[in-house]
Amino acid sequence: MLSLICPRHGYAIMKYIEKLTDGEVSIGPATLYTLIKKLQDADYITLDQSEEERRKTYSVTAKGRAIISDEIARRSRMAQHGIKAL
Repeated sequence: MLSLICPRHGYAIMKYIEKLTDGEVSIGPATLYTLIKKLQDADYITLDQSEEERRKTYSVTAKGRAIISDEIARRSRMAQHGIKAL
């Protein structure tokens, strides 16, 4: 979902994820479109309707942004727990 803060089409999503993770994460088309369908069904992302574009462009919804914020906070707390444990 983080890759859809700015609207992107499928190929751009895959490339952005690779760039964002410095190549540590690579997602193939089958995985990507399965995830897109699940995220749409959960109302976390939406298909942007544009007759001018030949590619399907997706963006994160308000509900999706809230999930992103919550998840960042949760993972930050988890990292802090790990730091304390070490």
